Amino acid sequence: MKISDSRYGTILSIPGLMLLLVWVLIPFSYLFYLSFLRYDNINPVIFSGFANYERVLGDSAFPLILTRTFIFAFGSTGFTVVTSLILAFCLNRIVKGSTFFRSLVIMPWAVPLILSGFLWAWMFHPSFGPISDILMKLKLTSEPLNIYKNPNMAMAGIIIADGWRRIPFLTIITLAGLQSISPELYDAAKVDGADSFHIFGYVSMPLVSRPLLIGTLITLMFSFRSIDVIYSMTPGGGYAKSTYVLGAYLFDYMYEFLNFGVAASASVILIIFTLAIGSVFIYYTLKKR
Repeated sequence: MKISDSRYGTILSIPGLMLLLVWVLIPFSYLFYLSFLRYDNINPVIFSGFANYERVLGDSAFPLILTRTFIFAFGSTGFTVVTSLILAFCLNRIVKGSTFFRSLVIMPWAVPLILSGFLWAWMFHPSFGPISDILMKLKLTSEPLNIYKNPNMAMAGIIIADGWRRIPFLTIITLAGLQSISPELYDAAKVDGADSFHIFGYVSMPLVSRPLLIGTLITLMFSFRSIDVIYSMTPGGGYAKSTYVLGAYLFDYMYEFLNFGVAASASVILIIFTLAIGSVFIYYTLKKR
């Protein structure tokens, strides 16, 4: 079989694919199995059917927790997409020093999410944080900014912190898509009289939409289950539980209450929502082929 034969690549990828399936299916199968058990480290472990799911879905706080989860995930992803697009288009136009600026943009990606949360918690600190100090010096606020006493501002703070960490990933994907566009298309658009806005809307965006959609899907799925930034900035969900999301809910049941059955059922529900959101993006990605 020749290397150029498509079957050659398929055969070579089979071992890795099998390893990946085993790596994913075995833990997920065990998680799914646990979700049907009464496993609370108090009572004997027995099969309880859908009792754990009924407990999670019947929790009076669950609708609000789910709403906060969607606000956080889509807010973080939206902030990441907009900022990444701006940075990618700017980097694409830079000629001198492009390597330096690309290295500068990718640096936040090396910071672990938990450390990113601590960093932004310090930056938003009302007493000695630089953000509050800058706003006061610019006369934009008359008193120190304290996002932790305002539910809406606390959510905005963790969205910025989470998005900041994910911007480099989406920027690089978008930049790669932009650089794959032939310069001849831009020249042809300029000859036809298109300005910068028309070139952006009718040339750049359509051709970069597919890698952008894939990057957005990955970013959204990771944001949907993220709790690192939330726990480092607003432990326990913050003021009035304003940042208490579904990931934090299952984290508490697993490590605080040691109720592994309920935690497993919350995890399965989180996976279902993530797959549902992912399937929409996959559909539109395949539709654009």
